[in-house]
Amino acid sequence: MRHKRANPAQVMALSFAVTILAGSLLLSQPWAAIPGKKLSFVEALFTATSATCVTGLTVRPPEHFTVAGQLVILLLIQVGGLGVMTFGLFFTLLLGGRLSLFGRQLVMSSFSSEPWEDFWPLLRTVVGATLVVETVGALLLTVGFWQEKGVMALPWGFFHAISAFCNAGFGLHPDSLIPFRGNAVVNLTVGLLIITGGVGFLPLAEVFERWRSRQRRPISLHSRLVLLTTAALLVIGWLGFALLEWRNILAPLPAEEKVWAVWLGGITPRTAGFANVDYGALTPGTLLFTMALMFVGASPGSTGGGIKTTTLAVLVALVLARVRSHRKVTALGRRFSADTLGAAVTLLVLASSSILLAALAISVVEHGHGGGMAAHARFLREAFDVVSAFGTVGLSTGITPSLQPASWIVLVVMMYVGRIGPLTLSVALLGRAPQPEPELAEESVMVG
Repeated sequence: MRHKRANPAQVMALSFAVTILAGSLLLSQPWAAIPGKKLSFVEALFTATSATCVTGLTVRPPEHFTVAGQLVILLLIQVGGLGVMTFGLFFTLLLGGRLSLFGRQLVMSSFSSEPWEDFWPLLRTVVGATLVVETVGALLLTVGFWQEKGVMALPWGFFHAISAFCNAGFGLHPDSLIPFRGNAVVNLTVGLLIITGGVGFLPLAEVFERWRSRQRRPISLHSRLVLLTTAALLVIGWLGFALLEWRNILAPLPAEEKVWAVWLGGITPRTAGFANVDYGALTPGTLLFTMALMFVGASPGSTGGGIKTTTLAVLVALVLARVRSHRKVTALGRRFSADTLGAAVTLLVLASSSILLAALAISVVEHGHGGGMAAHARFLREAFDVVSAFGTVGLSTGITPSLQPASWIVLVVMMYVGRIGPLTLSVALLGRAPQPEPELAEESVMVG
């Protein structure tokens, strides 16, 4: 009897699930937490999922973990950031093994939208660039933390550098980066690491190759869309955060702290939950604005989540084409295929539906049949956590630890869906190859 081979989507989904389970078992051990603070299995599952899916939402403060527990979290962040299979394939090649066609499909599904002639340079570049960027970031953060932490600045630097580049948002201080809001080195380094990790490996590789090569090879449409959309969202994030919070949380801050609060306020919603302000004190308008940025998230092939920047770019191009009564959807001198348009719309519907269902589930768990102004105000904070989980961001108004365990499970599912991607997860669960479809008559339907 022949067994059907799993597709790359199924392997990706299963590898993350197995890693989360292993991390949960490790973090639920007594040695992972300080005496008297042992994690229940649900708490360990939430923490392991948050780390593996590079989110940053927490139900326990960092001081509850031992050094061993923090190392487990850091390992899960690194493995989850690059993708579980990446390390397996990398070490297979490093030890002299050959990459099968299926292994190449796994690489393609993780990092590249276009064929590569040789996959060993791609994997080597991804792992090597990650180590270099994280090491440089760690050394800079060590300098930034040194005045307050002394010799402990070195482990702090490496932990926060890996967490920032992988867009995880885990920190070692219970107040994230609020105590370091005026520290230019820390804020600048963390912000740049988040941007670099969120752009994705393919655009960075293409830009580097173009800069190094004399032939000036053209940059692909994918990379151009990623870079332009990322730049636009960063500018929108900075301006929006500054305008919405200028008379609120930014008002009492000194000029230098205002700058760095706005700097991270526009970057961290791009799937990395480091915060140098109290998000529980932000205006409702800022929370909604941040939720929109978190919903978009980072870019394909990156360490972040969300529907991705390219999906937003395709959807905007589609709307503009329809408003202008254009039949062809184009951007930057290229036309999008029907498959690309269909995938973008499908992803938008699946992502929106997942968030709505999760928010509904948490509202039922937390409020039952109760209502009133207090429940309505609390629901906004709960919905914020749901979008943060889907975007694998990790920003929170501080409500996460007080939620019911059943709500934690809902957030666990959302973090998993957000990291794998709702479209990829659907393919993994259905596991169906394209089937022949009958030709049917075409008929118009009124829309809108």
